[in-house]
Amino acid sequence: MKDIFKIRQGPEYRLSIYALLLILSLTIGTSVYAETAPPVRMPEKPSYTGATLCNGRCHDPWYQAWKDTPHAKTYELLKPGIRAEFKRRGGLNPNADYTKDPNCLRCHTTGYGQKGGFTPGKTPVNAGEPNLEQVGCEMCHTARGGNQARVIMKKSEGKFKRAQIEAWGGRYDYENVCRRCHGHKKTPHPQRQINYGEKKKGVHEYDKYYNDYNKTQVYKIEHGKGVTEAHPLMIEDWDIVDKDIRFKKLPLWEGWLIFKR
Repeated sequence: MKDIFKIRQGPEYRLSIYALLLILSLTIGTSVYAETAPPVRMPEKPSYTGATLCNGRCHDPWYQAWKDTPHAKTYELLKPGIRAEFKRRGGLNPNADYTKDPNCLRCHTTGYGQKGGFTPGKTPVNAGEPNLEQVGCEMCHTARGGNQARVIMKKSEGKFKRAQIEAWGGRYDYENVCRRCHGHKKTPHPQRQINYGEKKKGVHEYDKYYNDYNKTQVYKIEHGKGVTEAHPLMIEDWDIVDKDIRFKKLPLWEGWLIFKR
């Protein structure tokens, strides 16, 4: 018995005990954390939230830069007399009010006809703080709204991978996403193509908007490659039925990304 006792008191035995205690402490710690940490509450369905939620949190410079771009003034173009000659070239009445036209609202607002998106007469229109009434972040960065992707961004403190965001409605097929509106067969200007390489330079030049208040947001994180970069999502099509927009199919359906064929 004494020999056995001596063996069990040897360095190998003590090392084994230390290892066991470490494993137990980690297991208990993980269990306690799991019980006390707030759960990730993922919204059941994708929904639009608006660009203002990006401002004042993590993307202030991006929002401020976007405010100075044409995308933040798209709703104004639907008003009578605005860009009259351009409307005439598209066969439109330059003196008509298109702020309730579903074909126009699809591409001049954010998320029109979808959950959480712009609704005429209900969504506030604020020139000083543009939001859903303009073409905001979610029209280019998400498939059907950013409420689910925001949960991943917040929980990971920005240290997410692109594939994670894509699984919850994010997208990185930026050149393709422009075709959601520019050159779409439903636009009155289908022949008007854009030079993506040139246009993207002025989308949001956020580095010009860094200051003492948002300088903590000045960081670069490697998010890896996304699936949608190589496999662009489908471009939606729709019909107007009884003055209401009806999408034929959306790029995110029952949790799966539908790629462009």
